[in-house]
Amino acid sequence: NKKGDIAVWQKSPDNDCYNKLTKDTYPPKCDDSLDSDSAWYTPIRTCFVVPNPKFKNLGLTSISKWPERLRVTPERISKVYHGSASTFKRDDDKWKKHVVHYKKLIPELGTDKIRNVMDMNTVYGGFAAALIDDPVWVMNVVSSYAANTLPVVYDRGLIGTFHDW
Repeated sequence: NKKGDIAVWQKSPDNDCYNKLTKDTYPPKCDDSLDSDSAWYTPIRTCFVVPNPKFKNLGLTSISKWPERLRVTPERISKVYHGSASTFKRDDDKWKKHVVHYKKLIPELGTDKIRNVMDMNTVYGGFAAALIDDPVWVMNVVSSYAANTLPVVYDRGLIGTFHDW
């Protein structure tokens, strides 16, 4: 629905709606000249990105429900250099162990005394996933110089951003 400069979009259960668009649709589909996940030093474009048809499990009916999706290896991990189900599992297991250790060092972690945390060098969002049962909000930060793992973070149902430090 559109009214003036405001538009509200409802995601369809699958990606078939993109096939029904006509050439005069506004905003138009983006061309494939730029990486759709690039964010740093990339001009803002007045178009929308059509999901890659290679990834079949991005539609709403295919995504695992919350909180199970935290532990399911996202399909887009294949876009990450050396990304695989085994590296995802190792990262998850590593962060579960680290969080147990961190809670011994910082007893306030896991209580309402520490509310906001930044993982300033996240890979797959494993630190945030390990803290999911605690009353804490974790911002996953990916370096603009590192491999872009934000699609994996987002597919897990987590939040994240790029940073150019």
